[in-house]
Parts: sequence; structure tokens; C-alpha cells
Amino acid sequence: MALEAQQVMLAHSWTDDSGIDPGGYWMAEKLDGVRAYFDGTHFYSRAGNKFYAPPFFSKHLPANQALDGELWLGRGRFQQCISIVKNQKAERADEWKEMTYLVFDAPKLDLIYEKRLDYLKSIMPTFGKDAIQSSSPNAASNKVPPYARLVPVQKCLSKTHLLRELDHVQTHGGEGIMLRAPRSRYEFKRSRTLLKVKTFFDEEAIVVSIVKGSGKNSHRMGHLEVKTPDGRLFSVGSGFTDAQRDKPPKVGTVITYKFQELSNKLNPRFPTFIGERIDVKWADYCKTYTPPTLKAATPAKVVSLLKQKSLIFQGGDDGDDTGSDKDKANGNGNGNGTVDSDEDDQADTRSPSPSSKSSSSSGSTSSVPTTSSSLSRKRALQQTTDKGNDSDDDTKTTASNQQPCKYGATCYRRNPDHLKQYSHPNKRAKN
Repeated sequence: MALEAQQVMLAHSWTDDSGIDPGGYWMAEKLDGVRAYFDGTHFYSRAGNKFYAPPFFSKHLPANQALDGELWLGRGRFQQCISIVKNQKAERADEWKEMTYLVFDAPKLDLIYEKRLDYLKSIMPTFGKDAIQSSSPNAASNKVPPYARLVPVQKCLSKTHLLRELDHVQTHGGEGIMLRAPRSRYEFKRSRTLLKVKTFFDEEAIVVSIVKGSGKNSHRMGHLEVKTPDGRLFSVGSGFTDAQRDKPPKVGTVITYKFQELSNKLNPRFPTFIGERIDVKWADYCKTYTPPTLKAATPAKVVSLLKQKSLIFQGGDDGDDTGSDKDKANGNGNGNGTVDSDEDDQADTRSPSPSSKSSSSSGSTSSVPTTSSSLSRKRALQQTTDKGNDSDDDTKTTASNQQPCKYGATCYRRNPDHLKQYSHPNKRAKN
């Protein structure tokens, strides 16, 4: 139902200094797609809007059981995914054949998480598989849904294990990891039993004005002026493709942007456009929004994960990322404590990159994550190139096409992504 779709379970953030030991939690890749609640007949967004999926897409999904998951095309394809679900033209129905509905929960089952997971395994294959693999006596009689797959999960052994998988996920273009508390129940609200782990922050803002650019962008949008729920105003000028600059989000549109930290005035540093949010109502988002604090803005207090890289589901060509024998012996490796260890992805989808497509996924499904390789939105997002993404302040670039950092030689940041994007004239490299 539309009302239930607006109350789906949402996650809090896990940080290195949160005091929560992730050992024993269930890990899955944080996906970068479009959240979708299936009520047995239709798909609904978090805003309660119906997605007009063609009948073939929901074939063999349970008519008597609600599902929570994400519509997903593959890494780097978040915007294309948005385009498909927004369009209601019958002639574009075939585009849904590239989509996968990645399921991570059964909200209406009043059971602990492990039992809900067993149920999902009995009605659909895990991502990367073509057949249902379950010991349930009813599983053999269930028909395989052609466009739905269960997001793989893995038991977290320790904080070290979590950070290793996070690094693997993000190295492969994924967004992060979701943690699910063992024996937890589904809650129709933001729950402490569901945690998201990322090395960058992302939030939503509403577009208040479109500002014309200068230089090469003098004939189109240079940057957007946006506002947060608590009234902070700032500009978002990077992360856009040329096509998006030619046809930018309209005033009143809710967008998602990412950033790496906050200034002492609580403004995001280096905000980068990720995409439009058609599945979120601004009024609803504002009701649940928690404004940042000075503590969150202080560089010394920034989550230590910002200094890490990340990633859970590795591809077959990536070598052994399971850690040393010593790590395994200490309970810090992937070891044998995994579930569906040949594929680990779950929850919050957001976009996968074309290069990470799995040949083992179902027929028309595009790239899907395998064991330690990541599915994710990085809402296409992490993989956005700088081509056509210059901000309105198209200031001079260096010979290596880097923009000069506005903090120059005084910049304290050592984040690899920052150093790749910005030059620091006269700054002595630190070893």
C-alpha cells in the first residue's frame, strides 16, 4: 500500500566512534537504485507514488506478501534507472527488462530477520544465481521470478572485517555497506537495528534557483542554489554532465548531493550533485531531518572512515581479499563465517558500473554484484566523471586538468580523491 511504502524502514549511520561493535551484524552492500515497496500487486516509491512497471516485471512475485527492495540497473546507471521508472509510455516497457528488483526484506512478516531471510530464499534466487537454493519444503514448488533477486548478506566478524569489506566495496565503485542487527524485527520507521556505513556523506536539498554559468558554461546552467531543511543555503556546481547542465533540475526539485565534510559554519565542502530524488517528498524529508552540529563539522571529529576506502562484493578477478590466515584465526577475516559467501550484496541500492556486470545473473538482468563485489548506486554517482562536471567557478586549471584547491598550500586534507581533483601550488608533499 502507498501508506506503508512511505513508512519503510530507514537506517541510522554507523561511525567509527559510535561505540557500536558491528561484530555479529549482517552485512550487505548498500545499493544505489530506486527504493521500491511491492505490495503484492504494485511497486511504490518512498513518497507513496506508484511505479508503472509492466506486468512481466512482477511475474512470480508473491501476491500475498509485501517486499522491500530497490529497482536497480547497475553501477553508474542511477540516472537511467530514474528515467525508466518515471516514464509511463508503453513503448518503453522493454527498458524494464534491464532492471532487477533487488529484495532485502519482507516487511509484513512478524519474524526475526533470520527467519524473514529464510522465507525470501525460498521464493527467489540470491543475486548472481538462477535457481532457488533453499531447504524449505515449499521452495521446490515456487516459480523463479525472472526479474527479482535476493540481495546477498554476510555475517560481520569484527570491525576490522567491516572496514575491509567496506574498502573492497568502494574500491569497486560501490557506495557502502548496510548492517542489520541479528534477530531484529522489521520496523516501519528509522531504526537503530539498521545502520549504513559509508566514507562520504550524502543528503538531500531543494533547488531554490538555477544560476547561469560563465566561460564554457555561459549558455547554460553553471550551478544550483539549494537549501537544506534547516535553512542553510549553498551552491552545487560539480557532478553534472553536459546534458544535465543543458536541462538542469527545476526549482522545487529535491536533489541528492554528496560531500566529504562540513565547514565550521556547517556548510558542506565540495558538494557534488548525485541525482534527482523522485521517490522523496520534501515535506516528509524535513520532518525526519536532524541538523548537523559543530561537532560533526570539526575536522578532528570527522568520521575516521573518511580516511578509508571501501567495498563488500568482490569480483572474480580481484584476487583474495579475505585477509591473512592470522586475520582469519583472530576472527577478523571473511573466513567461514559468511552466509552466501559467493555473493554479498544487500540493501539500499544505488548504481553499479557497466564494467561490473555479472554473467551469472538472470537472463536480461544487467550488471549485478557477486560475492564481494558491489552493486551500488553509487547512485551512478561515485563513478561520475569530471567531464562536463566543472563548477560555475570554472577557474583556471593546471596542466594536469586539476582545479586549484581554494585552500591552497594551507589545505590539510590528504584524501586521495581530493588530491586527484585539486592541485595545491607550493604545498610540499607529505610522505
